[in-house]
Amino acid sequence: MKFLSSVLFTYLCLTIFLPGLMVADNRSYVWTYEYLTVPRGEAEIETYFTLSTPDKKHMSGKTFAEHRFELEVGMTDRFDFAVYQIFSQAPDEGLVYDGFQLRGRYRIGEKGQYFLDPLIYLEYKAVPDFSEHGVETKLILAKDFGRFNIALNPIVGFEFGDENKTELEYAVGMRYRLSRLLSVGLEAKGSEDGHYIGPVISHGGRFWVALGSAINVGSVEAGKPEFQMRMLLGIGL
Repeated sequence: MKFLSSVLFTYLCLTIFLPGLMVADNRSYVWTYEYLTVPRGEAEIETYFTLSTPDKKHMSGKTFAEHRFELEVGMTDRFDFAVYQIFSQAPDEGLVYDGFQLRGRYRIGEKGQYFLDPLIYLEYKAVPDFSEHGVETKLILAKDFGRFNIALNPIVGFEFGDENKTELEYAVGMRYRLSRLLSVGLEAKGSEDGHYIGPVISHGGRFWVALGSAINVGSVEAGKPEFQMRMLLGIGL
């Protein structure tokens, strides 16, 4: 709980002391992708910090951390490309390098051209020795209704290794923009391993932060998390 309090305190400090630096659009969700790409010729650095525990009532000594560091670049007006470096940390253990991801996003049309704004997401991921790797595809559908936004991500993943498998997942988010910089909302996500829901809050523009959680709804697969918390930080270059 002390660590979670530190995360919340950091978020509040960023919200209070850095609004003057925030001049661009920010991510509204932590699990769900929106209809958004980095503008051509610009770049952004992002960090993903995720806490997971298989026992939300007894988190001490059972909480795992994942750190993702991302550099994304706008290649064209509609296409951006990103490289992720991924690290994990088990309870009472050191940081371990887990692998990398390569990701591309392509916006179809312009905002408001269709009933739902569509974006195609394609990702390749692998461990350092390539003994396990995979491809993940997402169809990102989103729509703004004034200050209100909805986003839906159907996801299909293909894993290759000792056993090849296909995974079906989803993420969906709804948020309301309280001001130019501050948004609040709700997200849900799930797969055959379990289903989750939780609140999300985001603040900022060129320097932005988003904080959200995922609490299990019903039972989850043995060993899978009952609770997750994720903080995203982004800095436009």
